[in-house]
Formats: sequence, structure tokens, C-alpha cells
Amino acid sequence: MSNRNTVQTDSRLLLVDDDPIVINTLHAGLTSAGYHVDGFLDGASALAQFETNTPDLAVVDVMLPDVLGTKLAARMMETCYRPIIILSGHSDLEIVNQAIGYGVIGYLVKPISVEQLIPSIETALVRFGDINQQVAKHFGEPGIDNIHIKALLERFSVGLVIVDSQRNVIHQNHTAKSLINKKTLLVNRGGCLHAAGNHRRDEFNHAIGRALGRNGEPGVGAVTLDDASGRGIQLWAAPLSDNESGDSASAIVVIIDPNQPTPAPEPLLKALYGLTTKECCLVSALLNGQTIDEYCESCHVSANTVRTHLKSIYRKTNTNRQVDLVRLLSRLFANVSPVVDTQ
Repeated sequence: MSNRNTVQTDSRLLLVDDDPIVINTLHAGLTSAGYHVDGFLDGASALAQFETNTPDLAVVDVMLPDVLGTKLAARMMETCYRPIIILSGHSDLEIVNQAIGYGVIGYLVKPISVEQLIPSIETALVRFGDINQQVAKHFGEPGIDNIHIKALLERFSVGLVIVDSQRNVIHQNHTAKSLINKKTLLVNRGGCLHAAGNHRRDEFNHAIGRALGRNGEPGVGAVTLDDASGRGIQLWAAPLSDNESGDSASAIVVIIDPNQPTPAPEPLLKALYGLTTKECCLVSALLNGQTIDEYCESCHVSANTVRTHLKSIYRKTNTNRQVDLVRLLSRLFANVSPVVDTQ
């Protein structure tokens, strides 16, 4: 029997926290789990490392001696898009909204253990880690047709749009089309992608323009669009730098709706593993980065009940740790296409 206590991963993580105890504890636990980890006590050192040796994911404390963690996250995003998880000693709605505005995908309240942090890291890496690389690699393949490109884009649960040098939409997946068709935050006007209203239109145009290299070398642009009700989507755009078709001005736009987590399809979970409805609900919560305590509170169930469900899920999926379960199912559902309404 294989030893599941040793997680094999090549993912590189950047930890930033002004508390040496937190850095040492998380560094030791994550390294033991198989990650390559660099830890820093201040924002300046962390940013220098990020710019010269960009990690796969960053975990950033909100209170640093030289800069707010949310501001550091924004500067990291300007350099290169990477999934970023913010840690904070308390839940502050203003900071949460600010973090989301900068494109941060996770917000966890300390104290937090390695066991609680790893599922959020795994979900983030699987969901966002290699979208651009995968799409760029296959999009430039000689002879690839529209059917294959559509199938490729549908592999991802986030919204994906490929635009040409004039911002014309040349490909999009179902998730992106659904968000654009609502016409509340994004619109397809004459075949060209636009922000729906005047609010943050300039930031949107700058993000797309940067990916297309309008004012220099192509780079990554990020922006959050929101409407009057406060509903928002995170959007980042990146050049298809590995595109072998010769069109260096094409870009991929990734659209993330943080208010619409993607649930694991219950029928598939039941068919593959024989999970019950309650077990499927627990799995979906874990896949979307929810902690056990948060699940207990939101679903009004006891920790003992959840532990019982987890034991059953581990047995049915042949896993014995939360991180292994999240990794197994995240990778499975990353390749499951949504049901597309063809009407």
C-alpha cells in the first residue's frame, strides 16, 4: 500500500507574515507536505522574490511591517498573475472586499493550521495554476479547429475568452458566455469585449490593453468589475505568449465570479463513489475552500457528524486525508465540462 502521508508536488509557495512563529510553523508543515516554500517577514523582501522567482501561489498576511498585505497582493498581480491567499487575525468586511478587489482568491482567518490551509492551496492551484499555459499550448497547435478549441475551453469552470489584437472575441466558453449575456458587468458589443458601464471602464481597458501589448511589452492585467448592487467579478488578461500560430497580439481573458462557487456535480459523485447527498454537500464545500468549522456553522451540523461523513468519504474514495481528497476530486472536475444549453 502506498504511503499517502507523503504528498508529491512541485508547486512553489511564497509565505509572507511578520510573525516568525507563523512562518516557521507553516513552512515546516507545507514543506513536509511536499511543497517548495520560501518565507519572508516583510513585504519588500517578498516582492523582490516574487519578481525574480515567481511562485505558483502566495500566502500573504494582511498586516505587515512595511505594507498592507492587500497592497502587496496588488503589486504582485501587476507583476504576474498568481493565485494569492490573504491571512488575517480577524474577519473585516472592508479588508475582505478590498482583497477581492485586488483579485485575491482566498481570505482565511488566523489562527490557521497547515491542515486547514492546504485544501485552499490545492483548490487554488488546480483551478487557476496553469490555465494560460494549457490554453496557449494547445491554441497554437497546427491544424486545431474550432470544435477542439471549444472543447479545450470548456474544460475549465472559470469563464475564458480569447480575443484578437482588436479585442474581438474569437473564442469563449459557456461560463464566459453566460456572464457576458447577463450584460451587467461585461458585454459583447459588435463582437468586441467591453465593460458594461462607465464604472472602472478605464481599468478594464488598461488590463486588456496591457495583455495585448498596447503600450510596450505584453503583460498581465487584472481588474475587478462591480455593479451598483456590489456584485462583482474578477478579471485578468494575459498574452498567449506560447501561441505558436504567430499572432502575438492575441490574449486570454479569465473571468472569475467569487459569488458563484462551482459545486462538484452530485450525480457524478454518486455514480463514481456512491456518496450520499450529505456527503456530496460536504465535498463541494471542501472543494470551494470552506473549512470544516465554516461548514459546520453554515450547515448547522456538529463536528462529530462531519467527521463521520469524512470517514465515509475517505473510505469510498480510497483517500485518508482532506488534502488527498481535494486533490483527487479537483483534478477530476477540472476536466468535467459543464452542461451546455444549445437552444
